Amino acid sequence: MKKTIILSLILSLGMFLLVGCGSDTEQPKNENGATTEAQGAENTGATEAEGENIAKIKEKGELVLATCADYPPFEWHMNVDGKDTIVGFDIAIAQEIADELGVELVIKDLDFESVIPSLTTNQADIAIAGLVPSPEREKIVNFSQPYFKNGQVVVVNKADADKYKTTEDFAGKKIGAQTGSTQEEIVRENFPKDIEILSLSKINNLIMEVKNKTADGVVMIDNSAEQYVAQNDDIVMLDVGIPDEQGTCIATAKDKQDLTDFVNKKLQQLMDEGKVEEYVSHYNALISESNAGN
Repeated sequence: MKKTIILSLILSLGMFLLVGCGSDTEQPKNENGATTEAQGAENTGATEAEGENIAKIKEKGELVLATCADYPPFEWHMNVDGKDTIVGFDIAIAQEIADELGVELVIKDLDFESVIPSLTTNQADIAIAGLVPSPEREKIVNFSQPYFKNGQVVVVNKADADKYKTTEDFAGKKIGAQTGSTQEEIVRENFPKDIEILSLSKINNLIMEVKNKTADGVVMIDNSAEQYVAQNDDIVMLDVGIPDEQGTCIATAKDKQDLTDFVNKKLQQLMDEGKVEEYVSHYNALISESNAGN
């Protein structure tokens, strides 16, 4: 009887050891007791659901925005409580995106021609600078849906305003456009072939060229042109029949589709709620008040 009991105990102990060893070999555990395979599956699922690039932004705690802050009311420098601050309805939209992500908005103010390259070199997460898609740009970055429609005008010296009714009247003249902007292409496509194109990084420098009569005009969007004209009584904006742009968008790097999708979803929400229109109205009024104060 005793031999039988002892034999049973030995057999039971052997089975226990075999099962235990087999389990540890097939399912290694981490320090929390969960199997690494199960944990890996959970982590992969979380990353796929959220998006790798979204997860990285949340991890670093900041959304880096590339812009060119010389285009009121889209974005411009303004003294707020004694501090130089970049404001504008583009910035308000970017802040909404950052808030949705639960991270800080970090703004990089660049020359316009550096804005899109900052995405391809991972120096910025999104770009908002009155950007309009073009076939060349769409090859290297993603664009969101449009959120604002622009008209195109020419800003000229007030003393010469009567000279220009159509684009053909600028034959042989020097026309300015911001370097790397769609306005450069607009000038090439819509003005006489014998014009001289003046490309500069900053709009305010182009405006100075017109004021000093070292340029005959500068092509820019109507919304921003209105603000420069309001600040300078020696220039005017003219509608000479240039076709409108297709609409302003937010840009992201080509390999960050999850971020593009996130931006589109947030943009749609802001438009549905009337927030974009509200921001445009607010910052138009703000720059107008600022101009009146000056």
